[in-house]
Amino acid sequence: MDFLSELLKSFLAEAAVKALANKTGLKSRDLKKFIPLAVPFLVNMLTKNASSKEGASSLLAALSEHTDDAAFDKQIADADIVDGAKIIGHILGGDEAKELKDLSKKSKLSETAVSGILSSIAPALLTALSSAVFGGTKKSSQKSKSGILGFLGNLLGCGKSKSKSRKKKTDEEFNGASLLASLLSLK
Repeated sequence: MDFLSELLKSFLAEAAVKALANKTGLKSRDLKKFIPLAVPFLVNMLTKNASSKEGASSLLAALSEHTDDAAFDKQIADADIVDGAKIIGHILGGDEAKELKDLSKKSKLSETAVSGILSSIAPALLTALSSAVFGGTKKSSQKSKSGILGFLGNLLGCGKSKSKSRKKKTDEEFNGASLLASLLSLK
């Protein structure tokens, strides 16, 4: 099973849906319809944002700040909505109002409900991606962060390759989008 499927499975688990229902005040059945629309949408937007060197660097910085060892449902229950709204603002950028309106129409949920759901799941989404990048728990990610970030920096062209035989890849050949696509094909 690929990473996106596992991610959806985690968000759709009964405990996670219940935590999200308690947090947003929405019905579980509405959330179960919305999550399969929202999670791939957010991943697609992250992939789009990571297609530039600046976007990829920003994503890596965000991932390094979002590590949590708690169960997925607890992460959702404890999500900082203000932080989540900021994350959604970064992911959607200047298109936030338009995208929220489009998701609202597709889901038949109010824009306020859509915004609340996205803000509630965004920190857990980044934590899941962070876990894929940094290899799991906060302790293990702290130990390996510099090595992994250095490796990813080299892949993104932010660092110098130590191998003289390896050609320097251009942004078009290996950019942030391909990095994120690689992450999403994990697991």
